[in-house]
Amino acid sequence: MAFLKSLVLGQDATSSLRSRAVHSGAWIGVGFGIQKLLQLGSNLILTRLLFPEAFGLMALATVFLVGLQMFSDIGLKPAVIRDPRGDDPDFLNTAWTIQVVRGLLLCVIGAAIAYPLALIYEQPILFPLLAVLSTTAAINGFMSIGMATAERRLDFRTITIVQLVGQLVSIILLVTLAYFWRSVWALAVANVISSAATVAIAYAVLPRHRHRFMLDGESTKSLIHFGRWMLFSTLATYLGGEGLKAVQGGLLTPAEFGILAIAYTIAGIPNDLALKLSGSIGLPVLAETYLNAPQNARAILHALRLRTLAVSLFLYASVMILAEPLIRILYDSRYHEAGVYLIVLSLANAIASVGQGYTAAILAIGRAPQYFFLMTASALLRIVGMLLGFYANDIIGMLYGISIANIILLIFVWISAYKFEFLDVKLDFQFLCIIFLIWISSVYLLQEIY
Repeated sequence: MAFLKSLVLGQDATSSLRSRAVHSGAWIGVGFGIQKLLQLGSNLILTRLLFPEAFGLMALATVFLVGLQMFSDIGLKPAVIRDPRGDDPDFLNTAWTIQVVRGLLLCVIGAAIAYPLALIYEQPILFPLLAVLSTTAAINGFMSIGMATAERRLDFRTITIVQLVGQLVSIILLVTLAYFWRSVWALAVANVISSAATVAIAYAVLPRHRHRFMLDGESTKSLIHFGRWMLFSTLATYLGGEGLKAVQGGLLTPAEFGILAIAYTIAGIPNDLALKLSGSIGLPVLAETYLNAPQNARAILHALRLRTLAVSLFLYASVMILAEPLIRILYDSRYHEAGVYLIVLSLANAIASVGQGYTAAILAIGRAPQYFFLMTASALLRIVGMLLGFYANDIIGMLYGISIANIILLIFVWISAYKFEFLDVKLDFQFLCIIFLIWISSVYLLQEIY
């Protein structure tokens, strides 16, 4: 237990906070590992039942659904986590009411834009596909607000159970429908049903809260005040993340985009873990520390980033070195190009992960305008880097362009971290030097062996 405590937090946090963070870190780690193994296993089965075009179409449809959600994200979960009234029933019911209305609006908007998008991408099937998938927004809008309060209390045991059971339902449906239908509709229908199942599981497992529709004036004002900057920030986050895939979907064929999606899935594993740790643990821990003992915030951020980057480094190194043989062993020849993409995507994600702890800290202390600035810079730099890289050297150039953009973005993050007295240059440079050495080694091995 002493080792586990040291792994997650240093010795500067309060005993209670450290204990809760340790428990959370353990559950996040276990849950994340199981989720990714299940995802990889289902992915391998589905690539043998479906063609690359199916993955490309589903990935493209998902890009726009995620975009709709992010374009209307007013930061309800971060608001519940950091607001002093985050356990007040009126505040929670107001947040839940806004969440439900938002979900219903997203469903309508998603169905409305389905036909124009099908025309733009010259893929007729996108029209019914997006219309059906849009219903997931309405379903997820009814998700229990208890998910946010559980994260506020660092109760990741319950959250992990909900997520794992929901994922199991999704995988069983996916594989079954794909076996019988052999089309992209298997992915779409399974997605809708599993969303409903996850919402139902959340209500069954999470602590009881009497959900009812209401709009408390003070709570609404507080949520909107915080949410306006979160809305702008998530718009920028989308453009610099999923939005890149929307542009890529227009530059590439569905088959090429499907192969790239496989590389994104695997390369995202270390990045997802870093984001989960910095957001799910870092945000509530730092918010509570900044509220009760602000003088300890820098030391706790250093401890969190040190552990997160150490775990991420191991995962990034493993993915980079094993990328090519991993793809060749796990996937058939139609997907082998994903190996090269995987190495470059891992490099881009590794560079980006250096700044994630800083941005989580900036959000935790309530500096939403600064967070918005960084997300905007991220979007602009990545879009420009991706387009310049694509026209210089096709798909590989596009991915290296994103890597270079992430390096430039990191400079802006460092400036902000220095301003708030969070900067830890020594740790950052150590991580970057090791990552670049591993990348060079991976490229060399790729050229020598393949």
